[in-house]
Amino acid sequence: MATYRANLPDLYLSRLAFLDDVLMDEIDVEDGVVPKVFSIRNMGNRPMVRTTTVASFGQVPIKAETANVTYDELAQGYDVTYQADTYALAFKTSKEALDDEQEESVSDAARALGASFTYSYNLDHANVFINGFSSTTGSPDGSALFVTDHALVGGGTNANRATTHSDLSTSGIREALNICGDTVDDAGKLTPWAPKILLVPRELSWLAKELIHSTDRSDTADRATNVFKDDQLTVISWQYLTDPDAWFLLDAAGKHNIRSYWREHPNTIHDFDFDATAMKVQIRGRWKRGWSDYRRTWGSAGA
Repeated sequence: MATYRANLPDLYLSRLAFLDDVLMDEIDVEDGVVPKVFSIRNMGNRPMVRTTTVASFGQVPIKAETANVTYDELAQGYDVTYQADTYALAFKTSKEALDDEQEESVSDAARALGASFTYSYNLDHANVFINGFSSTTGSPDGSALFVTDHALVGGGTNANRATTHSDLSTSGIREALNICGDTVDDAGKLTPWAPKILLVPRELSWLAKELIHSTDRSDTADRATNVFKDDQLTVISWQYLTDPDAWFLLDAAGKHNIRSYWREHPNTIHDFDFDATAMKVQIRGRWKRGWSDYRRTWGSAGA
C-alpha cells in the first residue's frame, strides 16, 4: 500500500525536498556538451516526431523568348521517426537510515542517482558519434552518419568524410574543409558550408586548440600564418567520446540535423513503502536522439 506525500510526516516531506535538491545538483544534462553539439528540441505532447526531407529543384535553365517555361518536380527525400525511450532508476532507503543519517549516506545515494542519469544521457548522445562510422540504426538513407557515399535522391552520391581517415592535423583539417565546401544537395547543386565546431575527445583537446588558436602554423617552423584562426572554429572537448583519434566538424547547433528530442525532462517521483517503512525515490526522463540529415557534419575516425 502506498502513502501519498500529502499524508507523510513532516520529516519525510522535508527530507524529500532536500534529496531532490541534492539529486538535481548532480544533473547537468541541459548545461553540458550535448546542447552545444546537438539541435535540442521538444516533442511536447506528441508521442513521436517524424521528419522528412524534400529533394531540391535542379539548376534553373535559360528560357528562350516565347518558349514554354521548364517544369521540375519536388522529390520525396528521407524520413526519420523519433519515438522517445524512457530512462529510469530508483533507490529505496529505510526510515532508520533517514533518522540516523550520520555519514550522509542517503544524500550520497541521491547524488549517485543524479550522476547516473547524467552519465546515461551523455553516453547515449555520444554514441551518435562513437558509432557514426558503422551503425545504420535509425539512418534516413541506410548509411552510417559519416561515409563517402550518401545516396542522393536525384542520383549520385555525396561524402561527409575523407576517402582515407586521417588524424587531426593541419592537412587533415584542410582536406575536411574542402570536402565541406563540395557538399551538394539531393539535386546535385553545391551547398557549401563552413564548420563552426571542432568536436574532439579529451585526448585531442590540447592539439586541437594549438591547431586552431595558435598565431603561427603548428606544423612548420617557418613562422607561416595559421589561417585556421580566421575560420572561427570553436573547439569542444567531450570526455564521453571513447575513440582518442576520432574528430568531427559541425555547423553551429541548430544549423545541422543531428537532433535530440525531449519527451520528458529529468524529474523525480517519490513514494512511501508502508510495510517496509521505507522511502523510494525514482529519477526518470524520456528522450530520443538521432540524425535527420548528414549535411553540415563531417567526421574522421583517425588514421
